Amino acid sequence: MNRRRLALALVTVALYATTFAQSTASVWTGVYTAAQAERGSELYQRVCSECHGDDLEGREKSPALAGGSFAQRWDGTTLKKLFERLQDMPPGDPGKRLQPKEYVDILAFLLSANDVPAGTQPLVSEKDALAAIKYTSRPQF
Repeated sequence: MNRRRLALALVTVALYATTFAQSTASVWTGVYTAAQAERGSELYQRVCSECHGDDLEGREKSPALAGGSFAQRWDGTTLKKLFERLQDMPPGDPGKRLQPKEYVDILAFLLSANDVPAGTQPLVSEKDALAAIKYTSRPQF
């Protein structure tokens, strides 16, 4: 009976470890498409560039959305957190807020602007899916 319990415990641990290891993907696996980033670029220029700059460099109280400070700020977080932050934009003007699909296109553009390579599948606006993708400033090998 003890061997059976031990075997069951080992199988449970192995399944948990496998599930946990597969539950978080990296942005470096190609989590958005180039077409999605292009749509996001157009939206960014129309909606976000006034505050964050044409080149995503940031202005006054609006932080940069590309480069070292962006990478440092978001490194190790999930895309869900970044997506939710985007959904709070623009602050103080909820009438200008976009649809989730548009925010996820902007998120794809931000990834592209931060040299994260595109893939073949589009990024989705479903928060559970975004929670399973981690932003890292550099590929993790």
